[in-house]
Amino acid sequence: MSLRLRLTLAYGFLLVLALAAFGFTAYLISARRIYDGVDDTLTAQAALVTPNLQSLSAPLTAQDVDANRTQLAEAASLDAVVQLRQPDGNILYNSESAGTTLPPARRLSTSPRYVSRRAQNQRMRILYQPLYNNGQFLGTVEIGQSLKEVDGALDEIRNVSIFGGLAVSLGGIVLVYFLSGRSLLGVRRVSQLARDIERTADFSRRLPEKGASEIKELTSTFNAMITRVERTLEGQLAFLADSSHELRRPLTVLRTNLDVLNEPALSDEDRAACLAEMHAEAESMSGLIADLLLLSRDKKQAMTVAPVDLSTLCEDAATRLRATDAGVHQLSIDVAAGVQVSGDRERLAQMLWNLLENASDYTPAGGEIDLRLEQCEKRARLTIKDSGIGVSEADLPNVFERFYRGESARSVRSEGSGLGLAIARYVAEAHGGEVTLSSRPGEGTTVVAELPTV
Repeated sequence: MSLRLRLTLAYGFLLVLALAAFGFTAYLISARRIYDGVDDTLTAQAALVTPNLQSLSAPLTAQDVDANRTQLAEAASLDAVVQLRQPDGNILYNSESAGTTLPPARRLSTSPRYVSRRAQNQRMRILYQPLYNNGQFLGTVEIGQSLKEVDGALDEIRNVSIFGGLAVSLGGIVLVYFLSGRSLLGVRRVSQLARDIERTADFSRRLPEKGASEIKELTSTFNAMITRVERTLEGQLAFLADSSHELRRPLTVLRTNLDVLNEPALSDEDRAACLAEMHAEAESMSGLIADLLLLSRDKKQAMTVAPVDLSTLCEDAATRLRATDAGVHQLSIDVAAGVQVSGDRERLAQMLWNLLENASDYTPAGGEIDLRLEQCEKRARLTIKDSGIGVSEADLPNVFERFYRGESARSVRSEGSGLGLAIARYVAEAHGGEVTLSSRPGEGTTVVAELPTV
């Protein structure tokens, strides 16, 4: 069943239910008001009879009827049936103008009672008015009025409520069906475009963002999702192309050296050089594949979780940098003690070394490299600042992309895979943190990594 039909049925049911409740309530209120009017009329007629009855005996007798026939006749002249009934149920008087006998009360009461009863094939509203004299029950004055006109009026109200409600419900259901179709037009467009994209694999198409706020939000979200999917596919294609390119060079070197090793006249020194180069290229390719595998895995599954002393990691990385740097750069280390984070020690060390290695590779001899670790509330802030070549404004948005290397970076260092910053961001985000980079060409680069502390 379509959503449009479901909405129509749901709103139609609610509309019918509301109209039925309204009509039923209106009918009950109208009936109550009409019956109250009839009761008031009967009360007024009884007021013309009972106070004027004279010389009443206990119980009532035919002589009492003869003595009060004029008063009884006046009440009967008001289109009402008037009866006098003895306590034992015998009727002493029935108005002559109407040939209707009122049924007796089903139970006696000391106060007036209004009931609706059938009397000779017609419904009547009857007032049973007890007569007392000095506390002694004399009999009952019974005044009845036909409900034919009342029932006719109530039938008209009921018919108008039923047929009018049905007409309004039908019109409302048609209107709801039309409006729901208009409202769901944006949803159908999204669904149709999704089917077209699934069939054609054309992720360049977008929907116009218009209509109601909810539909506009849905369209905007769908367009954003398609944009992200398109970028992901483009990234995957670029990833495959870049990884293939990066792997081609070491494979080419290995193949060339293998051909060289097959030369019979190759000297021992050249053979050793070829083997050393092959070993270096194999190590490079192994590291590249390991980095690619890391970036392809789910962030949470790729990390182990354990307490890590980030201060110690920074001290160890600084010691390693001093050993490899051999005094080429001016190193400044300021590490706060006891900064603890929760995560994967090996991956955090890899992130830290990638950032330091980048700073060392792209900072000229004699330049400055500053490593700082501090704890700010519940976050550890790692700052690595250098006075190197910097990053151009055009390259800055892409520095964390896989395999991306700007022209300035390639001119300084031709080798490299361009995965260092991508891995740094990957590790930081896997630990619930983030990495930001700010730079100006010729003025150096500042990288800030923030991680939640324990």
